[in-house]
Amino acid sequence: MVSFSENHESDLVAFEDGQALASPNNPRNEALKWVYSLGPLPSQHVMIMGLGSGFHVAALAELDPSLKITVVETRESLITVFRSKFSDIADRVQITIVENAQDIFKTETYREAIADKAYILSFRECWGQQTAIFSEIFAHLSGRSVESVKYHFEDLGMNLKALFFNKNDLLSLNDLMPVIEASTAAEKNKQLFRVLGELVK
Repeated sequence: MVSFSENHESDLVAFEDGQALASPNNPRNEALKWVYSLGPLPSQHVMIMGLGSGFHVAALAELDPSLKITVVETRESLITVFRSKFSDIADRVQITIVENAQDIFKTETYREAIADKAYILSFRECWGQQTAIFSEIFAHLSGRSVESVKYHFEDLGMNLKALFFNKNDLLSLNDLMPVIEASTAAEKNKQLFRVLGELVK
């Protein structure tokens, strides 16, 4: 259950089952530290896992007014308060609600992540009781889950057998090379992965 409480600075902080979804004492400072820790962003579209109290989203939006921001969230009750509290940026932030991690594949957000080469970010401080689902969504959107790799490999004519991998592990290129080499994919596609494999050694 989500609730809200004002701190001594009159900042409204969200709580889930008693766990704060931002620093209860100084959520604005926590958000600024997170934003500055990111360094230069490699894409003009960022996707953030978790809305929480929203301070981190607001800090990122204020840092770069041209940035396209999408937030993936599971708790719809956070949205109204966010839009009211940060009304000056509310129209710049798209929020996608999913009930479970697999739902992300059915959304326009997933297609945009691929098309825009969106930078996928996590702000674990706002995950609360939703750590497992946000971790899984992060893996799907960043292309490191078995399901997301299967999705992409089908376009290249590669049949990825999910039974070879533990669904809870994030995949690396080294994990995938045996599957790539054994596939019936075009040689040019295999060569691309071989080159990538050499670059990431």
